[in-house]
Amino acid sequence: MYWILSNELVDEDNDADLSGEANFELGDTISFKRGVTVSDLLISKITLILSNDSYIGRMTDHLSITELYGFVFSEKLRGLLQGLSVDNIQYFDLDIVNKKNGISYTDYKIGNIVGLVDCINKDLSDVEYFNDGGIEFIDKLVLDETKIPSELKKFRLLNRTTLTFVHQSIKDAINESDITGCLFYKPEEYQV
Repeated sequence: MYWILSNELVDEDNDADLSGEANFELGDTISFKRGVTVSDLLISKITLILSNDSYIGRMTDHLSITELYGFVFSEKLRGLLQGLSVDNIQYFDLDIVNKKNGISYTDYKIGNIVGLVDCINKDLSDVEYFNDGGIEFIDKLVLDETKIPSELKKFRLLNRTTLTFVHQSIKDAINESDITGCLFYKPEEYQV
């Protein structure tokens, strides 16, 4: 079974809700949402200067940052994923700087998930598409797991690349550890 790993806050009252200005522009040629490898030569260390209205609550292992279109993972979460042989994530250095208190967080990286999979069971799902084939609305999403390569434990959905799926083994390992900030949805119960 596969689960959607959301970029939503788990605890809206206590988890860090961050926004700010990054020192780079991805532009049209570089994207963390396309599911393809990005050249390391095009991106140096990324610095995010937090805005004054960022809520600096609990810095979780999986952060949600509006301006960054990749997943933001702590060293602890990256170690867990590497221990599970998840090898289709490309990491980029990230410094998160809070100018109000002078603290910099340097153990986070942006994760570019490489791999797009077309695995929607169109007969059992209730989705509406844009003219270009991308998914606009989801009322019910059912995956055809026979279309998912067995070696992929984490991937993006071809028709909605903002949705990231993780294998049951990853969800279980995260829930059994002290990893924070990960919110999972059953695909059948996810709506957008």
